[in-house]
Amino acid sequence: MYNHARTLLMNLTGEDDYYANKIADELIPAEYKKLQLPTYLNDIRIAIFGANPDRAMLNYRCAQLLTLISATQLQEYVTALDSRLTYSSYPLQLAADSTFSPTVSQYGNVDSSKVLTVIGEASSPDATGVCEYDYDITIVAGNLIVHSLRTATTTSTAISLTNSLSQPISLPGLSYSVRVNTAAFAGGGWRISGFLRPTVSLSSLEEELRSLSEPVMLQLFGVTDVEPYATFKNCWNYHPDFAYRLSGVALATAYRTDELREGSA
Repeated sequence: MYNHARTLLMNLTGEDDYYANKIADELIPAEYKKLQLPTYLNDIRIAIFGANPDRAMLNYRCAQLLTLISATQLQEYVTALDSRLTYSSYPLQLAADSTFSPTVSQYGNVDSSKVLTVIGEASSPDATGVCEYDYDITIVAGNLIVHSLRTATTTSTAISLTNSLSQPISLPGLSYSVRVNTAAFAGGGWRISGFLRPTVSLSSLEEELRSLSEPVMLQLFGVTDVEPYATFKNCWNYHPDFAYRLSGVALATAYRTDELREGSA
């Protein structure tokens, strides 16, 4: 189900479909086209979503922000854009550790005696905004071949077995490593996929936004007091409740994006 405020914050070209394998995913209408945003809005979005966010990161942060707004009286500005709200179930999914655990599966010549184990701690995706990962792993001539399906990069590492267990072999771009119990797997391989949980809290996002230059915020809220931006600005600058402060920025971002959309129609 669509929600226009969410669509504006996502700012992705719609497909009238959603991705069941993506965390917290929702429909984006096919008529919505991704907008080229001005620098000030991009600066704000980088502080919230990361430098080059994927759909999973956008879903995660939008779920957080819209849930935060729903706890305030500013929710009326969400429903003023669109009364359809369908994201109330997200907190349960996003709180579950299983949502962010790596998934390992075999393909091809499946052999349960060939075992690959993921080890290590998850890295933080907040700076880049890239939550999703997907690797294809095979063994060729005693080398572990790790191919990232997201970045189209491949690494090769010679397998050294000690007591039927290889050395840790890193997954490029992640803090995770893998170990295997074999140096040969003819006709088969493994797939590792999953999502990294963002580690920067919403309160820390506020600190990031506070570090942006004054001209950025002047462009967001406007130099003169015009509604609804005057309300959003007052919440950001003066409200004692963190939820209202961050909601003011999120709503101003959505409304400015909507202005651009209407201007490009």
